Amino acid sequence: MNSSSPLPDSPETCRVCVTAAPAWLVVLDNAPTLTLFVLGGLLLGHLSWLLAAGYWAYCGLAVVLFWRRICTHCHHYGQASCRCGYGVLAARFFARRSAGNFRRVFRRNIGIMFPCWFVPPLGAVYLLWTEYTRGLLYGTLAFCGIGFVLIPLISKLVGCKHCDLKEECPWMKPTVKATESPAKP
Repeated sequence: MNSSSPLPDSPETCRVCVTAAPAWLVVLDNAPTLTLFVLGGLLLGHLSWLLAAGYWAYCGLAVVLFWRRICTHCHHYGQASCRCGYGVLAARFFARRSAGNFRRVFRRNIGIMFPCWFVPPLGAVYLLWTEYTRGLLYGTLAFCGIGFVLIPLISKLVGCKHCDLKEECPWMKPTVKATESPAKP
């Protein structure tokens, strides 16, 4: 490829970078996650407000690391077609990386988000055991409902449902049989 040819995943050649994601979809994708982080900090705040502040700082850092480690490899990087809006934000702060194997990059780096989902319920179980209140119970149920039911449903039924990368994405297609390969852009 000569220097005047577009890159394989540039908007000129990328089939997934054509249609901008509607603003309502970006909000729908992010509002529950923000709510989850707020609830998680509030739950942890019953143990220690320092722990809650640390959790919120970690969640913010984890999202930025997600942009850096995952979004910079995505075909939606820098494009309004990114259904969660992260691709546009990632491009403002980080240089593009190879978009060759998004599945591998996603799987290798998604663990940075796990503490955001799993630390608050662990703290809540301890609190429910030692200082049970209905407020803690309802907060824990709300956190788990948002994190483990609502967010996955929004992703699978709305956010990711029509994404052209869903065949390559471990979130939508967790396993690829040895005889098949992920879809090429």
